[in-house]
Amino acid sequence: MEKSQIFDEARRAAWVSIWTLLGIGFAEILISVIFTDSLTLFADGLDSLADALVSFVVWFGIRMLRRPKSRLFHFGYTKIESLAAFIAAVIILFLGGLIVYNAYQHFIHPEPAGNYPITMAALAGAGAVSLHRAFKVRSVAKKYDLISLNLDAKNSIKDGTASFVGLASVVAAFFGVPYMDAVGSVLIAGYIFYMAFTALRESALVLVDAVKNPEMQAEIARHIQAKFDLRVEKILLRPSGQEFYAQIHVELDRNMSLEKANELMAKIRESIMSEFQTEDTVIIPKPV
Repeated sequence: MEKSQIFDEARRAAWVSIWTLLGIGFAEILISVIFTDSLTLFADGLDSLADALVSFVVWFGIRMLRRPKSRLFHFGYTKIESLAAFIAAVIILFLGGLIVYNAYQHFIHPEPAGNYPITMAALAGAGAVSLHRAFKVRSVAKKYDLISLNLDAKNSIKDGTASFVGLASVVAAFFGVPYMDAVGSVLIAGYIFYMAFTALRESALVLVDAVKNPEMQAEIARHIQAKFDLRVEKILLRPSGQEFYAQIHVELDRNMSLEKANELMAKIRESIMSEFQTEDTVIIPKPV
């Protein structure tokens, strides 16, 4: 499939997530403020709005991936996706802190929530819609191995499951267990902090050029040895979004002509880029 088609499908998935989560978030907050005064429902609504912002950041990052290389960005915009995931994670952390603060205030000054059936119905509906959308987004993210879209999918799954956790706490509050409405909001914040930590770790590793696939170097070396009967001195990989830039140092006979060496390096480069889907692979010869 063409890269443009991949990005179009991923961008559409993120765009639908934005509006789905915005609708859920505003609906939950309005129901909480106008009808129920439930802190759990309000926290879940804030969570959905933040997830909509995350989806927007992801959508923008995927859109930037299509931009061509420029004089300023020689390697293109492939790391924009990881930067988008990092920014989204910071936003999620801020939201989690806000929810915990509101829950703390509720513990100090408890106020009983009203209209429990409406609160339960709203949380159940929000959870079902979020999970349905999340699994659709996740299928696209796994299909194309996009970090930011995978974060968006996980975030939506978290949003859906958090709604059901909140539903359980509201049911407990309905049956007379004190403070469970505030406990539900804290549990939702716990989901948020976990997702933020995971996203920060994954995106930061890509941004600092950490290679999370060490087996790939050995596989490339074995491929060159088997196909070209050459010894590989070292292989340097640099992650860039879902792709790798590769610098491969191979040992060549010092008596080999320049023309033959150039022809052989071109074949190695073409073979590696085809077999391992690397980007801008550089073959560096070392005479032995």
